[in-house]
Amino acid sequence: MTSPILSVRDLKIDFDTPDGTVHAVKGTSFDVAPGECLGIVGESGSGKSQSALAAMGLIADNGTVTGSINFQGTEMVGAKAKTLRKIRGAQMSMIFQDPLTSLTHI
Repeated sequence: MTSPILSVRDLKIDFDTPDGTVHAVKGTSFDVAPGECLGIVGESGSGKSQSALAAMGLIADNGTVTGSINFQGTEMVGAKAKTLRKIRGAQMSMIFQDPLTSLTHI
């Protein structure tokens, strides 16, 4: 059995807002094997985009990510900016739904 390229375990994403904490992702886990495609579906606001942004290390400053996101042996949760820059674009990329509004995440 081949090791997954991406392994997400108990991913939780919270955002501190003036109205309190928003629990955007409440503990999701999944693997992506080499050559495999994974589609994440759900209602608007269910955390699909935030899960992908967390994998890239692009969560907004008011966000907190816990759990594990392991990409080819590198733990992405809590990784240094230098590590993330080496991976983004060269090994992992994302096509944003709305590129103009997503530029604030980079």
